[in-house]
Amino acid sequence: MTGKKLIAARKEIAFAKKALDDLKTADGPDDEDLSWKEFIGRLTRFWNKTESALKGDPKFYNSPHVKRVKAALKSDELIRYLSQARHADEHRHEETTDVMPGGFENISSSDSRFRVRNPKITINGVTMDVPPPPGYRRQSVKAELRLRAVNNRDQTYEAPRTHAGRDISLASIRTYAELGLAFYESILNALEQDGWDS
Repeated sequence: MTGKKLIAARKEIAFAKKALDDLKTADGPDDEDLSWKEFIGRLTRFWNKTESALKGDPKFYNSPHVKRVKAALKSDELIRYLSQARHADEHRHEETTDVMPGGFENISSSDSRFRVRNPKITINGVTMDVPPPPGYRRQSVKAELRLRAVNNRDQTYEAPRTHAGRDISLASIRTYAELGLAFYESILNALEQDGWDS
């Protein structure tokens, strides 16, 4: 049974889920970007509202839940990036995404991690597409929204390559969002299970 202290925090998680759903069904990069910005804002508001609701209890700041979030904000590339991207968007009006144009990818038949998008070559001033080399196949791809590096206080935060000790360097923006949401949902669930909501 849920209590009353974390009502506002639960609403922010619900809004973050809605933004993620919108991201998944977006018609193109512009709509994805709007959903992404909404998503990162809602995650930050979730944690801000959690801290605000529980700040009256001195035990809260020594709880394992707070320590887990604070540690992740410092050392987990994904969680740190989500927070810094929200800061860059809301306070510095900095773009947090770029669009990778659609077209064709040449994909290795033996290892799908090796991809080359829209390869071109210029010979004597003439630019032409490069056909797939042996062992590669050509696949049509849509334009994709990609994370870009963001800056805060003279520090640059690159798009995350790891989360919770796992390689996520080839993740889509949707996967980054799913992983971020799962992290913060696990915090909310743990807080509720430990009685912080009553």
